[in-house]
Amino acid sequence: MAEKINPNRCDELVTIVALCYNQSYYLKETLDSIMAQTWRPGHFYIIDDCSTDNSVELLNEWNEANNNIATIIVHEENQGITRTMNHALSLSTTKYFQPWPCDDLMLPYKIEKQVTFLEDLDWKPGFLYGDIEWIDNEGNLLRKSVIEDRKKQFPNNTMPSGFIFPELVRLGCFIPTASGMYVTQALRDLGGFDEGLFAEDWDMFMRIALKHGIAFQDLKVSRYRRHMGSVEMKKGKAYWDGHFKILPKFLGINDEYDGIIYDKMGRDALDAYMDGYSGYENIILNSALRNRDFNQFWRYVKIKLGRLLYGRKKS
Repeated sequence: MAEKINPNRCDELVTIVALCYNQSYYLKETLDSIMAQTWRPGHFYIIDDCSTDNSVELLNEWNEANNNIATIIVHEENQGITRTMNHALSLSTTKYFQPWPCDDLMLPYKIEKQVTFLEDLDWKPGFLYGDIEWIDNEGNLLRKSVIEDRKKQFPNNTMPSGFIFPELVRLGCFIPTASGMYVTQALRDLGGFDEGLFAEDWDMFMRIALKHGIAFQDLKVSRYRRHMGSVEMKKGKAYWDGHFKILPKFLGINDEYDGIIYDKMGRDALDAYMDGYSGYENIILNSALRNRDFNQFWRYVKIKLGRLLYGRKKS
Protein backbone atom coordinates (compact mmCIF):
# COMPACT_ATOMS: atom_id res chain seq x y z
CA MET A 1 0.00 0.00 0.00
CA ALA A 2 1.35 3.43 -0.91
CA GLU A 3 2.21 5.71 1.97
CA LYS A 4 -0.36 8.41 2.68
CA ILE A 5 0.62 11.77 1.20
CA ASN A 6 -0.04 14.65 3.58
CA PRO A 7 -0.53 18.08 1.98
CA ASN A 8 2.10 20.61 3.05
CA ARG A 9 0.77 22.51 6.06
CA CYS A 10 4.12 23.80 7.33
CA ASP A 11 3.42 27.53 7.09
CA GLU A 12 -0.11 27.06 8.41
CA LEU A 13 0.94 25.08 11.51
CA VAL A 14 4.65 25.67 12.25
CA THR A 15 6.82 28.71 12.86
CA ILE A 16 10.46 27.80 12.27
CA VAL A 17 13.13 30.03 13.82
CA ALA A 18 16.78 29.22 13.16
CA LEU A 19 19.11 30.44 15.92
CA CYS A 20 22.68 31.39 15.10
CA TYR A 21 25.68 32.37 17.20
CA ASN A 22 29.14 31.99 15.68
CA GLN A 23 28.09 28.99 13.62
CA SER A 24 29.34 30.09 10.22
CA TYR A 25 31.00 26.73 9.57
CA TYR A 26 27.70 24.84 9.86
CA LEU A 27 24.88 27.23 9.04
CA LYS A 28 24.57 26.58 5.29
CA GLU A 29 24.16 22.84 5.86
CA THR A 30 21.64 23.51 8.62
CA LEU A 31 19.57 25.95 6.57
CA ASP A 32 19.66 23.59 3.60
CA SER A 33 18.23 20.85 5.86
CA ILE A 34 15.30 23.14 6.68
CA MET A 35 14.72 23.75 2.97
CA ALA A 36 14.93 20.00 2.27
CA GLN A 37 11.88 19.26 4.42
CA THR A 38 9.08 17.25 2.82
CA TRP A 39 6.91 20.00 4.24
CA ARG A 40 9.12 22.81 2.98
CA PRO A 41 8.50 26.20 4.60
CA GLY A 42 7.48 29.12 2.43
CA HIS A 43 9.00 31.43 5.02
CA PHE A 44 10.94 31.17 8.27
CA TYR A 45 12.99 33.35 10.62
CA ILE A 46 16.69 33.45 11.43
CA ILE A 47 17.95 35.19 14.57
CA ASP A 48 21.65 35.92 14.89
CA ASP A 49 22.66 36.61 18.48
CA CYS A 50 25.41 39.12 17.71
CA SER A 51 27.88 36.66 16.18
CA THR A 52 31.53 37.74 16.13
CA ASP A 53 32.45 35.57 13.14
CA ASN A 54 31.17 36.02 9.57
CA SER A 55 27.82 34.31 10.25
CA VAL A 56 25.70 37.36 9.34
CA GLU A 57 27.47 37.78 6.00
CA LEU A 58 26.93 34.11 5.17
CA LEU A 59 23.30 34.22 6.31
CA ASN A 60 22.60 37.10 3.95
CA GLU A 61 24.38 35.32 1.09
CA TRP A 62 22.42 32.12 1.70
CA ASN A 63 19.13 34.00 1.95
CA GLU A 64 19.74 35.90 -1.30
CA ALA A 65 20.54 32.61 -3.06
CA ASN A 66 17.24 31.19 -1.74
CA ASN A 67 14.92 33.98 -2.91
CA ASN A 68 15.01 35.73 0.49
CA ILE A 69 12.83 33.03 2.01
CA ALA A 70 13.89 33.97 5.54
CA THR A 71 13.50 37.09 7.65
CA ILE A 72 16.90 37.68 9.24
CA ILE A 73 17.04 39.43 12.61
CA VAL A 74 20.43 40.43 14.04
CA HIS A 75 20.83 41.28 17.72
CA GLU A 76 22.98 44.34 18.32
CA GLU A 77 24.13 42.82 21.63
CA ASN A 78 24.49 39.18 22.62
CA GLN A 79 21.34 38.11 24.47
CA GLY A 80 22.23 34.53 25.44
CA ILE A 81 20.25 31.41 24.66
CA THR A 82 17.23 31.85 26.96
CA ARG A 83 16.49 35.46 25.96
CA THR A 84 16.99 34.54 22.31
CA MET A 85 14.58 31.62 22.70
CA ASN A 86 11.96 34.01 24.09
CA HIS A 87 12.54 36.37 21.17
CA ALA A 88 12.03 33.42 18.83
CA LEU A 89 8.86 32.42 20.67
CA SER A 90 7.48 35.94 20.27
CA LEU A 91 7.66 35.44 16.49
CA SER A 92 5.50 32.32 16.50
CA THR A 93 2.04 32.88 15.04
CA THR A 94 1.19 29.20 14.59
CA LYS A 95 0.10 26.22 16.67
CA TYR A 96 3.59 24.74 16.75
CA PHE A 97 6.98 26.33 17.34
CA GLN A 98 10.24 24.94 15.97
CA PRO A 99 13.40 26.70 17.17
CA TRP A 100 16.49 25.31 15.48
CA PRO A 101 20.21 25.87 16.20
CA CYS A 102 22.36 26.61 13.17
CA ASP A 103 24.66 23.64 13.69
CA ASP A 104 22.21 20.71 13.91
CA LEU A 105 20.47 19.06 10.97
CA MET A 106 16.80 18.23 10.46
CA LEU A 107 16.11 14.94 8.75
CA PRO A 108 13.86 15.59 5.73
CA TYR A 109 10.59 14.40 7.26
CA LYS A 110 10.93 16.02 10.71
CA ILE A 111 8.33 18.75 10.34
CA GLU A 112 5.79 16.63 8.46
CA LYS A 113 6.02 13.52 10.64
CA GLN A 114 5.99 15.35 13.96
CA VAL A 115 3.15 17.72 13.11
CA THR A 116 1.06 14.89 11.67
CA PHE A 117 1.69 12.83 14.81
CA LEU A 118 0.67 15.69 17.09
CA GLU A 119 -2.44 16.46 15.07
CA ASP A 120 -3.54 12.81 15.28
CA LEU A 121 -3.16 12.46 19.06
CA ASP A 122 -6.29 12.19 21.21
CA TRP A 123 -4.72 14.43 23.87
CA LYS A 124 -2.90 17.77 23.80
CA PRO A 125 0.70 17.66 25.04
CA GLY A 126 2.90 20.73 25.22
CA PHE A 127 5.92 19.12 23.60
CA LEU A 128 6.85 16.17 21.40
CA TYR A 129 10.19 14.40 21.36
CA GLY A 130 11.75 11.52 19.47
CA ASP A 131 15.16 10.12 18.59
CA ILE A 132 18.34 11.69 17.20
CA GLU A 133 21.76 10.79 15.89
CA TRP A 134 24.96 12.31 17.25
CA ILE A 135 27.53 13.65 14.80
CA ASP A 136 30.87 15.35 15.34
CA ASN A 137 32.08 18.71 14.05
CA GLU A 138 32.79 17.22 10.62
CA GLY A 139 29.47 15.38 10.35
CA ASN A 140 30.87 11.93 11.16
CA LEU A 141 28.42 9.63 12.93
CA LEU A 142 29.11 9.23 16.66
CA ARG A 143 25.93 7.47 17.72
CA LYS A 144 23.19 6.09 15.50
CA SER A 145 20.46 6.31 18.14
CA VAL A 146 20.48 8.24 21.42
CA ILE A 147 17.15 6.80 22.54
CA GLU A 148 18.29 3.19 22.19
CA ASP A 149 20.43 3.34 25.34
CA ARG A 150 18.09 5.63 27.27
CA LYS A 151 15.16 3.22 26.81
CA LYS A 152 16.89 0.81 29.17
CA GLN A 153 16.17 3.12 32.10
CA PHE A 154 12.41 2.66 31.72
CA PRO A 155 9.92 -0.20 32.10
CA ASN A 156 9.56 -2.38 28.99
CA ASN A 157 12.37 -0.42 27.31
CA THR A 158 9.80 2.25 26.40
CA MET A 159 10.47 5.97 26.55
CA PRO A 160 7.92 7.71 28.78
CA SER A 161 5.20 10.11 27.75
CA GLY A 162 2.41 11.94 29.55
CA PHE A 163 2.87 13.81 32.82
CA ILE A 164 6.45 12.67 33.28
CA PHE A 165 7.72 15.23 35.81
CA PRO A 166 8.95 12.59 38.31
CA GLU A 167 10.96 10.82 35.61
CA LEU A 168 12.56 14.09 34.48
CA VAL A 169 13.60 14.83 38.05
CA ARG A 170 14.97 11.38 38.88
CA LEU A 171 16.89 10.86 35.64
CA GLY A 172 17.64 14.38 34.52
CA CYS A 173 17.14 15.64 30.98
CA PHE A 174 16.81 12.35 29.10
CA ILE A 175 14.86 14.10 26.33
CA PRO A 176 17.02 14.90 23.27
CA THR A 177 16.26 18.58 22.79
CA ALA A 178 17.10 18.46 19.08
CA SER A 179 14.34 15.92 18.57
CA GLY A 180 11.60 18.19 19.81
CA MET A 181 8.72 20.35 18.70
CA TYR A 182 6.89 22.77 21.00
CA VAL A 183 3.24 23.73 21.22
CA THR A 184 3.27 27.53 21.11
CA GLN A 185 0.40 28.14 23.51
CA ALA A 186 1.86 25.77 26.10
CA LEU A 187 5.05 27.85 26.20
CA ARG A 188 3.08 31.07 26.48
CA ASP A 189 0.92 29.63 29.26
CA LEU A 190 4.14 29.01 31.19
CA GLY A 191 5.50 32.51 30.60
CA GLY A 192 8.21 31.46 28.17
CA PHE A 193 11.75 30.42 29.01
CA ASP A 194 13.40 31.39 32.30
CA GLU A 195 15.98 34.02 31.36
CA GLY A 196 17.75 33.63 34.69
CA LEU A 197 19.01 30.16 33.79
CA PHE A 198 22.21 29.08 32.08
CA ALA A 199 20.30 26.62 29.87
CA GLU A 200 16.60 26.35 29.16
CA ASP A 201 15.68 22.83 28.13
CA TRP A 202 15.47 20.70 31.31
CA ASP A 203 13.64 23.42 33.23
CA MET A 204 11.11 23.92 30.45
CA PHE A 205 10.53 20.20 29.97
CA MET A 206 9.70 19.80 33.67
CA ARG A 207 7.35 22.77 33.57
CA ILE A 208 5.59 21.43 30.48
CA ALA A 209 5.41 17.92 31.97
CA LEU A 210 3.64 19.27 35.06
CA LYS A 211 0.99 21.33 33.29
CA HIS A 212 0.51 19.91 29.78
CA GLY A 213 2.35 16.62 29.48
CA ILE A 214 4.94 15.51 26.94
CA ALA A 215 4.47 13.06 24.05
CA PHE A 216 7.00 10.64 22.55
CA GLN A 217 7.20 9.42 18.96
CA ASP A 218 9.59 6.56 18.29
CA LEU A 219 11.16 8.17 15.24
CA LYS A 220 14.61 9.55 14.47
CA VAL A 221 14.17 13.14 13.31
CA SER A 222 17.49 14.96 13.49
CA ARG A 223 21.28 14.89 13.65
CA TYR A 224 22.70 16.63 16.73
CA ARG A 225 26.25 17.98 16.62
CA ARG A 226 28.38 17.13 19.66
CA HIS A 227 31.08 19.78 19.92
CA MET A 228 34.30 18.99 21.76
CA GLY A 229 34.55 21.14 24.88
CA SER A 230 30.83 21.97 24.97
CA VAL A 231 29.07 22.42 28.31
CA GLU A 232 27.25 19.14 27.80
CA MET A 233 30.44 17.19 27.17
CA LYS A 234 32.55 18.91 29.82
CA LYS A 235 30.68 19.89 32.97
CA GLY A 236 32.31 22.76 34.81
CA LYS A 237 31.52 25.20 37.61
CA ALA A 238 29.25 27.33 35.40
CA TYR A 239 27.27 24.22 34.45
CA TRP A 240 26.78 23.09 38.05
CA ASP A 241 25.92 26.59 39.33
CA GLY A 242 23.18 26.84 36.69
CA HIS A 243 22.06 23.27 37.30
CA PHE A 244 21.36 23.87 40.99
CA LYS A 245 19.15 26.87 40.24
CA ILE A 246 16.59 24.68 38.50
CA LEU A 247 15.29 22.00 40.88
CA PRO A 248 14.61 24.30 43.89
CA LYS A 249 12.03 26.07 41.73
CA PHE A 250 9.84 22.96 41.94
CA LEU A 251 9.93 22.42 45.70
CA GLY A 252 6.63 22.70 47.52
CA ILE A 253 4.36 21.03 44.94
CA ASN A 254 3.84 18.03 47.22
CA ASP A 255 5.83 15.88 49.67
CA GLU A 256 6.42 13.08 47.16
CA TYR A 257 7.96 15.40 44.60
CA ASP A 258 9.99 17.15 47.30
CA GLY A 259 11.56 13.83 48.26
CA ILE A 260 12.47 13.09 44.63
CA ILE A 261 13.88 16.59 44.15
CA TYR A 262 16.03 16.49 47.30
CA ASP A 263 17.35 13.06 46.32
CA LYS A 264 18.32 14.26 42.82
CA MET A 265 19.91 17.44 44.15
CA GLY A 266 21.92 15.46 46.66
CA ARG A 267 23.14 12.93 44.10
CA ASP A 268 24.10 15.64 41.63
CA ALA A 269 25.82 17.77 44.27
CA LEU A 270 27.80 14.73 45.36
CA ASP A 271 28.84 14.13 41.75
CA ALA A 272 30.01 17.73 41.46
CA TYR A 273 31.84 17.45 44.78
CA MET A 274 33.50 14.20 43.68
CA ASP A 275 34.69 16.00 40.53
CA GLY A 276 36.43 18.52 42.76
CA TYR A 277 33.96 21.42 42.72
CA SER A 278 33.16 23.17 45.99
CA GLY A 279 30.18 25.19 47.13
CA TYR A 280 27.62 22.38 47.07
CA GLU A 281 28.22 20.80 50.48
CA ASN A 282 25.04 22.23 52.00
CA ILE A 283 22.99 20.68 49.19
CA ILE A 284 24.47 17.27 49.95
CA LEU A 285 23.85 17.58 53.68
CA ASN A 286 20.30 18.95 53.31
CA SER A 287 19.41 16.12 50.95
CA ALA A 288 20.86 13.45 53.23
CA LEU A 289 19.06 14.93 56.26
CA ARG A 290 15.73 15.46 54.47
CA ASN A 291 15.62 11.93 53.05
CA ARG A 292 17.57 10.24 55.86
CA ASP A 293 20.05 8.99 53.29
CA PHE A 294 22.95 7.92 55.47
CA ASN A 295 24.78 6.24 52.59
CA GLN A 296 24.94 9.59 50.81
CA PHE A 297 26.16 11.26 54.00
CA TRP A 298 28.98 8.75 54.50
CA ARG A 299 30.05 9.03 50.87
CA TYR A 300 30.37 12.76 51.39
CA VAL A 301 32.37 12.29 54.59
CA LYS A 302 34.78 9.90 52.86
CA ILE A 303 35.35 12.33 50.00
CA LYS A 304 35.84 15.23 52.42
CA LEU A 305 38.41 13.26 54.43
CA GLY A 306 40.21 12.44 51.21
CA ARG A 307 40.33 16.11 50.32
CA LEU A 308 41.71 17.03 53.71
CA LEU A 309 44.46 14.47 53.22
CA TYR A 310 45.23 15.05 49.54
CA GLY A 311 43.83 18.48 48.74
CA ARG A 312 41.00 19.57 46.45
CA LYS A 313 41.21 19.47 42.68
CA LYS A 314 39.06 22.47 41.78
CA SER A 315 37.23 25.36 43.39
